[in-house]
Amino acid sequence: MSRSRKNPLLAALDASFLIGAVCTTIFYMILLSPGMKDSTLHRYTTEHLVEYVVVALTFWGLADVLRKLATFPREVLALRHQWLPARKGRVPAAAAAGLLEIVDAQPKWVRESRIGRRFAAALEYVVENGAGNEFRDQLQLLSHHDAERMAASYTLIRFVVRITPVLGFLGTVVHFGTALNGITLDKMSDQLGVVVSEMGHAFNATTVALAAAMCMMFCQFVCEWIEKAILQHIDHTVEDELFNRFELKDASIAPFLRVVQEANDDALKIMASNLESQTATWVEAFEMILQRLDARQKQEGHAWTQALETLHSRHESYDAVREERLRQILDAIGERQDRFMSQIHATIDKAALLRNDFAVVIDTIQGIAQGEGRLLELQATLSDNLRVIHETRQIEDAVHGLTGAIHLLTARSGDGRKTAA
Repeated sequence: MSRSRKNPLLAALDASFLIGAVCTTIFYMILLSPGMKDSTLHRYTTEHLVEYVVVALTFWGLADVLRKLATFPREVLALRHQWLPARKGRVPAAAAAGLLEIVDAQPKWVRESRIGRRFAAALEYVVENGAGNEFRDQLQLLSHHDAERMAASYTLIRFVVRITPVLGFLGTVVHFGTALNGITLDKMSDQLGVVVSEMGHAFNATTVALAAAMCMMFCQFVCEWIEKAILQHIDHTVEDELFNRFELKDASIAPFLRVVQEANDDALKIMASNLESQTATWVEAFEMILQRLDARQKQEGHAWTQALETLHSRHESYDAVREERLRQILDAIGERQDRFMSQIHATIDKAALLRNDFAVVIDTIQGIAQGEGRLLELQATLSDNLRVIHETRQIEDAVHGLTGAIHLLTARSGDGRKTAA
């Protein structure tokens, strides 16, 4: 797989350097404007040439960090990309050419990612040298090369991290030298304030340099942590996809493999013949089982038919007997109903006669009630007569009259009873 080479001009003027130079220029254009002249940032970054160099190196390193961060999303998307078809057992090493064509057919941004270059390099090795025992060593070598390239890509950041504190101390020393330059013992008391002020500004360069170094250290840590995780994921993915995909071939075991292949073919032929004979035996046995099942099913069907016919005849006889019993019960109920109706009619006739007798009895009772009323009147009259007789001392006549009245009353009572009877 061909690799493109950089233009010498672009190699000399790296993209990070150009971006850092542009950012530094814009930063100082803003900082040197009249509005930012008395600011703290202006005081810390514009006192000496060393501070300009520290700021320029910091922007250069930050530009390289941003460039690295911009490449991480592509690497993550490439890791999630489906590079090769699903593995179904080991395939010959000759299949690596087709897999390499699949990798080369991917989009350019995916193909130029780290995992794309790793797949391409590994498949090129298989196409050229086969998948022997050295294939695992080749995969480890490719991983080692990627790790070395990653370490080499942080050269600028490590340079900025290490040089900025030195430049800070250098700026401080230069400030001290400038402050102490030209001091004489005669005028030391007059120049002491200026010297102290210059010595105070001397530590500004160290402060800026240490702050820049700390910022670059943190950026280096984050970028290396992310990039190492990506490389580890690439190592696992490539090893899982390629290491056990191809058949391993060794010239020393070729005769043994040929013998094993022939024995395997013979065993497969014997197994095929045994399988055919066994299949024929199973088919015959299955047909016999089906015939027996058909005969058994016919016998059971005939037995079920006879049982159903017998059950049907029994149900018919039971229905006839039940209908006869029902008819007899209905006849008996009809006879009993007729007798009951005749008894009801006789009872009604007797009740009518009894009603007439009750009417006669009521009339008799009414007559007796009227006779009792007359007896009461007669009793009152007799009482009056007895009183009169007693008064007139005609007792005998009264006794005879009373006796006659009693006989008369007795006779009427006897006639009334006879009439009532």
